[in-house]
Amino acid sequence: SFRMLIICIKRGSLKKLAEKGCWDVAEVRAKKDTKLMEYLVYLAMEAGYMEKVDELCERYSLEGYVNSLVPEEVMCQSDYLELKKLILEEIVWVDEINGLLSATSYIEACKIIGVDCEWKPNYEKGSRPNKVAIIQIASDKKAFIFDLIKLYEDDPKALDCCFRRIMCSSNILKLGYNLQCDLHQLSQSYGELICFQSYEMLLDIQKLFKETTGGLSGLSKKILGAGLNKTRRNSDWEQRPLSQNQKEYAALDAAVLVHIFHHVRGQPQFGVNEGRQVEWKSHIVSRVNRARSPIRF
Repeated sequence: SFRMLIICIKRGSLKKLAEKGCWDVAEVRAKKDTKLMEYLVYLAMEAGYMEKVDELCERYSLEGYVNSLVPEEVMCQSDYLELKKLILEEIVWVDEINGLLSATSYIEACKIIGVDCEWKPNYEKGSRPNKVAIIQIASDKKAFIFDLIKLYEDDPKALDCCFRRIMCSSNILKLGYNLQCDLHQLSQSYGELICFQSYEMLLDIQKLFKETTGGLSGLSKKILGAGLNKTRRNSDWEQRPLSQNQKEYAALDAAVLVHIFHHVRGQPQFGVNEGRQVEWKSHIVSRVNRARSPIRF
């Protein structure tokens, strides 16, 4: 029937939004239709996004619908890489200066780190992106999540100094996925700081593998055997406190870079075999901006 055709079209639209992580937009579109809202809950369950399931069920009283589903109807979350598989000792939330100094000292002692950042999505067409809310830096043992908004408000000079020590260190290999794009967003968000204008020893994993599709999740699946669950990508990164799921998502995005690099470094095309020992090293880039002096606040 025509009604069923309309429902199928609307479901298809919700599914596309969910796959992009645009849960808030999907919720607005499903709001006036109970069946569509139930389908959105199902999509969240299918993605393993139980935090969103609980949120929607509480808001729209859909606990009965969830309880009616049989286990086979929900896809197993084991298809995704989980943080516990990377054996991280700790996720450290950093939102005050003493924590910033301590984290900086720890990171300076690392040889290899993964770097990523997140900001709240802006769905207004033509509007500027929101300010970067957090930056994640991970070693193979720890992940630090820096609350950039609060640290900048509290002591921009200390923030600038600490991140210059990290980003401009020639002793730390900094891994990212399309990281130069993130650095551009950081410099746009915090233009008064010089720490995001220059960098040393940056290795973009995307360019190293010449990946044009699939993103970091696809690369993780190819190298480590499991992709990343990206359903939380477009959540509200400015809310405080962040949920535990948000923290784990953020930490995983940075930590997986280190594990991908360690996994492939010993492979023939990236290791010492066949005379190609400098293959990955040839992709390291630096950018030193000598035009500006450290900012005075």
